[in-house]
Amino acid sequence: MKPGTRQTIAVAVAALGIAPLGALAQSETYFSRYDGGWEGGGSVQIEQLPKPVDVSCDMSGAVEAETEFKLSGNCSAMLVLNRDIGAELTLDPETGEYNGVYTGSGSGPAKLNGKRDGATLDLQVTWNKTIYDDNTARMTIENQDGEAFVMKVIEKIEGEDVVVSDLEFTRKGA
Repeated sequence: MKPGTRQTIAVAVAALGIAPLGALAQSETYFSRYDGGWEGGGSVQIEQLPKPVDVSCDMSGAVEAETEFKLSGNCSAMLVLNRDIGAELTLDPETGEYNGVYTGSGSGPAKLNGKRDGATLDLQVTWNKTIYDDNTARMTIENQDGEAFVMKVIEKIEGEDVVVSDLEFTRKGA
C-alpha cells in the first residue's frame, strides 16, 4: 500500500456513513459490561421521608439485541420499601442517542433519553407526574470495567441538584 492509502480509505469509509458500524460494535462491548447478575444497594430519598433510606438490591442485566440492553431487579429496605427497578435502553447507532424506560418510581414508568460519554450513560428522566418541583430528573449509569456500576438519580430541588438515589452494584460472585 502506498503511504497515506490507509488514511484515505478511513476517510472514505467515514464519508460513506459506514462509521456508525464502529459505534455499534462499541455499544455491544459497552452493553456486555452489564450482562449477568449484580448485587448492591445504597441510599434512596423517598419524598415523604425526612432522610434517605438504605436499600439492598439484586439486579440482572442482559443484552437483548445488538442495540438494546435491559437491567432489572428489586430493591428493599425493611418494611419501608420493596420495589422493582430497572432500565430498558435502545441505542440509535446513527445518532448515538439512548432511549428507553426506567421503572422504580412511585409515579410509574419514566422515559429515558440521553447519550454515553465514555463509561457513563447520561440520561434525562421524564416522570409521569411531578416529583419534587417538576417532572424531570437526570440519571447517570457508570460502568468502568464490567465488574461494578453506579446508578444515580439527580433531582432539582429548590434550584439545587440533589442525588435522590445512589446505588452501587458489584458483579455477583466477583
